[in-house]
Amino acid sequence: MSEIGQRIHELRTERVPRLTQHELAERAGVSVDVVQKLEQGRKASARIRTLSAIAAALDVDLSSLLSKPTHLETLPVDGGLLALRRALTPVVDEPGEQGDPEDLRAQLGEAWSAYWSGDYDLLSAFLPGIIGSSRGLPSKDLLAEACQIAACTLVHLGHSDLSLVAVAQALAVVEEPLLRAALIGTQSWVLLNQARAADATVIAIREADEMEPRRRAPKAAISMWGNLLVTAATAAARSGDDEEAQDLLQVAHGAAVRLGEDRNDYQTAFGVSQVVMQRVDVAVVAGDYVRALDVARDMPVDSGLPLAARARHQTDLAHAHVALAHASEAERILLNIERMAPRWMRYQVFPRTVVGELLSSHRPTTAVKSLARRLGVE
Repeated sequence: MSEIGQRIHELRTERVPRLTQHELAERAGVSVDVVQKLEQGRKASARIRTLSAIAAALDVDLSSLLSKPTHLETLPVDGGLLALRRALTPVVDEPGEQGDPEDLRAQLGEAWSAYWSGDYDLLSAFLPGIIGSSRGLPSKDLLAEACQIAACTLVHLGHSDLSLVAVAQALAVVEEPLLRAALIGTQSWVLLNQARAADATVIAIREADEMEPRRRAPKAAISMWGNLLVTAATAAARSGDDEEAQDLLQVAHGAAVRLGEDRNDYQTAFGVSQVVMQRVDVAVVAGDYVRALDVARDMPVDSGLPLAARARHQTDLAHAHVALAHASEAERILLNIERMAPRWMRYQVFPRTVVGELLSSHRPTTAVKSLARRLGVE
């Protein structure tokens, strides 16, 4: 029995009045076959909306159904990190139902939505089932994408070593060339989070050179190429090479203008908005806060950046304002980040650091003190 299936069985049989599988399925508006397969371990997971319906039928919230706490380190030994590690590094093939490709695509879509919303704790419980169900499929791109989401999630949860294992798994099986480019971008970002900026720069530039699109290339190819350039620029800046970062961003800007729109191919954002965001980030890394705020004015009003990317960009701006002693503007931005992306914010070191800077560098307001308490900042 899978962890989720076991939890459903416990909640169904221990409640008063006890529910049969058929009664639970009827209350949730799902097939009884789904409930049976989950409880029997023949189905490791299901779509988030299906699990949400089952949770509602059991009179619990989704977090209770998934048995997930706030941080991955506190998950039970038979779930969370361990389940994800087992899914990523199977020693033997365990019996189970092969996933339906269309259903798995829908699950991956929901997983990406959870990721961009910062719901990493939900993903830690949700991803093992998707990974396991994807392994038996003839096409391995769904497995590669599931491993990619796992890699991204694990970075935010503080497990970058296992994140490298996940992205290596994805690269070992990926078939679609543009998905491979997205995975190289993810690998570069993981290395950057391991303080290996030089390695991150090299692999992103190498892949960008190999896939540089021709004049009539599809927009998706231009987008993936541009994203690799932006990724390389970010890494170069953190290596202390601001000149290289600026050169790469200039080429990326040309690609973004060529596209004429913000895109999100293979869950990889690229366009003028992404280039502006990284120009701001590079300026912040260089300590040129006036330049950062000046560049930020170029951000399109109708930016197509995902929620997590917008929150990260706003954190850069808050950091620049703190450095320039613009305390009230920094406070306004930080409170806005909390309103628009509270789940993202609680996992991120950077915004907590900026709040700490605001506390120590200026006379903090009551609102800043309250925000610091909510984020656990001393």
